[in-house]
Amino acid sequence: MNIYTLVIQTLMISPSGALSPGPLTFATMALGINGGWRKGVYVALGHTFFELPYIALIAFFMNIIRDILSGSIGDLITIAGVIIILFFALSLIKDSIKGSNPDARNVISGIGNAFVMGFLFTSLNVFFLLWWLSIGFSLILLALEAGFVGLLTMYLAHIWMDFLWLSLVAEAGKRGTVIFGRRGYRIMLALFGILLLFFGINTVLKRFFSISLL
Repeated sequence: MNIYTLVIQTLMISPSGALSPGPLTFATMALGINGGWRKGVYVALGHTFFELPYIALIAFFMNIIRDILSGSIGDLITIAGVIIILFFALSLIKDSIKGSNPDARNVISGIGNAFVMGFLFTSLNVFFLLWWLSIGFSLILLALEAGFVGLLTMYLAHIWMDFLWLSLVAEAGKRGTVIFGRRGYRIMLALFGILLLFFGINTVLKRFFSISLL
């Protein structure tokens, strides 16, 4: 496997996962309201903390992981993920109703929370897990042809998109607050909360009833 070919294919395939809007995107934008792009970096670090070892496991135990995710354990992961999403969404809506100050400590403040949310929203997103077992698996197979160097090269060519994208959406959240003021801040909290509620409901419908609202 030519390393340059691997990099090009990674750059072509990765956006289908890294740049697709979802719960992690909107949660990051909400977190960014109180910290800008730095919160996006911490979310991406939490995301990476799970994703990198997960890819390594797929490289060696792909069939076992696929069977696990397609069964009851996959259902439990989905339920746990939806609970996290709904809790975060309702907390955002609650803060918007209370009229929390952008500088106050609330559910979306704290750098530590950004890392934790990045990890949780990644590890408990069964559709993310399945992406690496389907679309992303072709990249893993190509990378393994070049051994450890290929796997590392593939991941580096992939992960920078996550860091860039999540930093940008987090900064967008902050700038939106600066532009629209406190009223805009409350509206943005409510909007992100509603969007996360929508994604949580859609996740349940898609997993258990094969119905997608998107």
